[in-house]
Amino acid sequence: METQNTPEIKEKKGSKTNKFLLVVTILLLLFCGYLIWQNLELQKLIDSKEIQYVEVSNERDQVQLELQDMLAQYEEMKTDNADLNAELEEQKAKIEQLLKEAKGKNWTIHQLRKETETLRTIMKGYVVQIDSLNQANSKLRAENQVVRTELNTEKTKTKDLTEKNEDLTDLVTVASYLKTSGLKSYGVKVKSDNTGKEMDRAKKVEKIRTTFTLLKNTITVPGKKWIYVRILTPDGKVLSEKTDDSNKFDFNGVRGLYSSRQQIDYQNQEMSVTIDWKKTDEFPVGEYNVEVYADGVDIGKTKFSLK
Repeated sequence: METQNTPEIKEKKGSKTNKFLLVVTILLLLFCGYLIWQNLELQKLIDSKEIQYVEVSNERDQVQLELQDMLAQYEEMKTDNADLNAELEEQKAKIEQLLKEAKGKNWTIHQLRKETETLRTIMKGYVVQIDSLNQANSKLRAENQVVRTELNTEKTKTKDLTEKNEDLTDLVTVASYLKTSGLKSYGVKVKSDNTGKEMDRAKKVEKIRTTFTLLKNTITVPGKKWIYVRILTPDGKVLSEKTDDSNKFDFNGVRGLYSSRQQIDYQNQEMSVTIDWKKTDEFPVGEYNVEVYADGVDIGKTKFSLK
């Protein structure tokens, strides 16, 4: 039996379709509304983060300005106390390091604030300390001014006497220097019996001997004294076993090498001295200069030649 689509059946089918479409439309509208709401919430979050970032950046910049201001204040702190100056330099170094780290954004604002406040507290302590020192120094300067005035008066009275004493001291110092006579240097060839004879042939010379007589001097302080001999080769080189500080001495305001030295016991009387330099290398041909020193000054010079 064949089913026929009556108008009533067609009307029922159309009604179901319309209801389905209405439900789908409502669901789509709700979904679109949800998406719009989510987008608005996301935008609010982004805006909030941007505001926080700007606030953090501004606060970081403010902290950096405060650190730079503290650094400038440290630069202006003046004191004559060496230990305190060292402490100030140490604090300045800490501020400079904190500035570098702040610019690098490795520290949180909380850390920056905490470190900055600590440094500020320390700085206040130094300000008080320096102020106290400056006040004490001002008082001392005033007292010193009075003392200097009194001293200047005394200096004026004794100036002539001081100058005369200085001149006399210089004369006594010069007079106290040892003096030599008969100074001579020459090459020596050592014989089989360990005696030696004077020799001027460079290849046969085994020693350079320096002899002289120390003159009587009653002004010189008696006792143990070192006598130094410097032998300069024709090319200006000092004959010396070593070239380090252990083979140097002070003379005429400088420090230099010596060839030989000998300690004597000088008792203000005439005294003969002989000092040898033993061969360490071949002696070059030419003219040699010899200098003798005692008490830091030269007391004699001579020359000799080898051929």
